[in-house]
Parts: sequence; structure tokens; C-alpha cells
Amino acid sequence: MRYPVEDFEIHYATEEDMRSFDPAVAAKELIQFAVEVRSNDVFITDESDRVSIRMKRLGKIELLQCLSKEAGRRLQNHFRAVGGADVTDHVKPVDGREVIELDNGVHVDVRISGLPNIFGQDLALRLFHTEQAVLQLEQLGFLEPELELVRGLLDTTGGLVLVSGPTGSGKTSSLYAFLRHLNRGDVKIHTLEEPVEFVLPGVVQSQVNTRMGVGYAELLHALMRHSPDVLMIGEIRDPKTAEVAVRAGGSGQLVIATVHARTAIGSIQSMLSFGVNSNFLANSLSGVVSQRLVRRLCAQCSVKVRITQVAVDSSERHGEESLDETQFLSMPTGCDNCSDGYDQMTCIPEILRVGKQMREAISQKLDAGQLFQIAEENGLWSFRRAASERLGIGLSTVEELMRVAPDSSLAESMLGPLESKSNDADVFDQTSA
Repeated sequence: MRYPVEDFEIHYATEEDMRSFDPAVAAKELIQFAVEVRSNDVFITDESDRVSIRMKRLGKIELLQCLSKEAGRRLQNHFRAVGGADVTDHVKPVDGREVIELDNGVHVDVRISGLPNIFGQDLALRLFHTEQAVLQLEQLGFLEPELELVRGLLDTTGGLVLVSGPTGSGKTSSLYAFLRHLNRGDVKIHTLEEPVEFVLPGVVQSQVNTRMGVGYAELLHALMRHSPDVLMIGEIRDPKTAEVAVRAGGSGQLVIATVHARTAIGSIQSMLSFGVNSNFLANSLSGVVSQRLVRRLCAQCSVKVRITQVAVDSSERHGEESLDETQFLSMPTGCDNCSDGYDQMTCIPEILRVGKQMREAISQKLDAGQLFQIAEENGLWSFRRAASERLGIGLSTVEELMRVAPDSSLAESMLGPLESKSNDADVFDQTSA
């Protein structure tokens, strides 16, 4: 993949350059390029002597271009103007939205957010392809054992299912895939979203409008009078929403909601921090899917590597099988299809199904360590296990999985043995894995 400019060259730096600079054309070309390389986030940021344009591709920031201050601010103001945001106010955060039609007829929904910084502003563009289909459950990147666990959580008559993870971890894609799985025409499905990102035929979708005083809690109270069978809440962010979601899950509806937390156990702690009654939460919570996105190895150029150190003691694997004397891992190389050895993002989940022992532990408000121990004893599909499975089938790499691990201690327990073994790795096969 080739980017349009060298990293540190400032473009449109002279008065003559500026006469040829058209911000509308530049904006369309920028969005077109981001879509072509499968990036969903673009940042136009004021720096001390320039304006940088960066994008997030496959979970990593990459510098695209550096503009002069004048050209960069004209580009920023163009996006703010077409998105309906205030062009003159660079002091307060602003939001906007615009649908841009590309040359190939694809429509891209651009969500615009402006934030002041010490040199001017940072403009963030989040891109959604309006023609892009909602993924099926099987397309999220779950392995078959994980799919069985997720289907088990969704194919119930009621209960609360939480989806957690940091920003950019694929929660929205998972929520829509869950709804698509459930939308078979025999149940009434309602959603509360901010904003509505994809229109789902057969689903009643409502949009939160905090500027008009219509938040999740207000809509949720009204929605409960519409007899939903399935309810999706875009985000639980306050005590009122948490309380109503828990009560709805405990009274017969299937409630799917996101919550900010790093792990499955952290999701339970987050709900309790909202002041939710622990007994109500214990009775309504069916399970938690906590997830991250990792870069997937390119199938066209990944190579196998032989690991030949001694096997790891089974006690270090927390009861899992020890590694063989000889094991193979896959590594990135890079080709015309991917450039750096990775071709797209895929999901790595932690999945908790709440059983009798866990309900008792939640109602007693046991601490996170005790909850995690009980969860492991009762079949928690951990990040460690999900990572090991992906390494075994050559889906990703040790370094990539370490990068997205929720914390360093979990990373060490999850991948430490394999990382130590990879130091003595020999190239086994330089053909495609």
C-alpha cells in the first residue's frame, strides 16, 4: 500500500500552492482513500507548525499527510460546515454529520467531532458505509465454541446480556449482528441508540437526543410500555438506565446493552457501581461478552514458524493442556494484498455465562478477584483461552494479542509462555501458511 505523500513533507505551504487548494475536493479524496484502505477513523489535527492528517487502520494510527496551517484549517472548516457544526466556535467541542457520495456511488456517513487543543483543534471523522451490510453472527470472528456460547446467551426468553470493551473494540458491530440473529419476524425488537448507525428492517429504532433532554433513561421508561420482546440499549451510562435495564431483564425481556468495562468481571463491577441492587442484577444477568479487535494475519503471505523449546508446565497453563515439544506459530511477512502482513480486524472475546454460583457471588458483592475465580471454575471462556486458540490456528500473532490484552498481568498469564518460546523460533516454511 502506498500513501499519497511522504510522512514529514508539508503540502500547500506557499501562496502559490494555496491557489490550487480546494478543500471540497481534498475532503472527498481523503474520504475516498480512507474507504479504499478500510479505515473508519480519520483525524485532522493542529500542531505547532502544521496540520497533520492521520487515520486509524487495523487498530493502529498512520500518518497520511502534513498540510500548512492555512490549508489544514480550511479543510477542517469545510468538514465542520458541511456537517452542520459551528465553524466559528473553536473553544467548545462541536459535533456534526454529513453523508458524502463517492465517485463509485458509495455513500459514506461521516460523523464529525471537533475538540480544541493547544494549537487549535483536533477534528475526528468517524466513517460509516451506508451500503455496508450488517454483519452476521458468523462474520464477527468468533470461533465455533464461542459462537455456541453467544447463541446460548441470545436464544433465551429473557435476561440481561452485557457487551463490553473499549472504544473501537467492535461492540456496535456485535450488537447489530446479535439483532440480526434475533430478527426472525416472531419477536418485537426495539433499540435505543446514539446515533442510529444502520437501519434494520423489522426493528423499531429510536435515537437518543441529549440536547433536547431525551436520554437513554427517558426513552427506556417510555419504551417499556410498548411491550418489547427484545431491547437493545446502545450504552448504559447512568444509574437510571442501569436500573431499568436490570429490571427489564429480570421481568421477561431480553435486554442487550453495552457498558464500559475492560473485562467480563469488570462489567459486573461497573453495573454495581451504578448503585444497581445486587440481588436484582444477579437474577437478571444472563451473561457478558467482553471483546477486543486484533489484526488478522493475511492468509496469502503468513509463514509458519517452528517453536522448539521445552514444553510448558501444565500448572502455568491454569489447568489447560501443556504445549507440545514442537509447535508451529504463524508470522506476518507482507504482500501486495496487505502491505504489513495483516489484512483485517477480527474479534477476540471473553464470554461469561452466569450460573447459580455466580449469581450467589454477585448478590453477595464479592470482589473482582473472587468473581473471576468462580467464573473460571464455571467455564469462563477467557481472553487467555481465546488467544491460545487463535495462535493455534494461525489467526494472529503473540505480539498482536499481547497488544490488546486488557492488562499486563493477564497478558503474561495468557501469552507469556508462548512469548518466551518464540525467542528461539526457527523459520519452518517460507511458503503461505
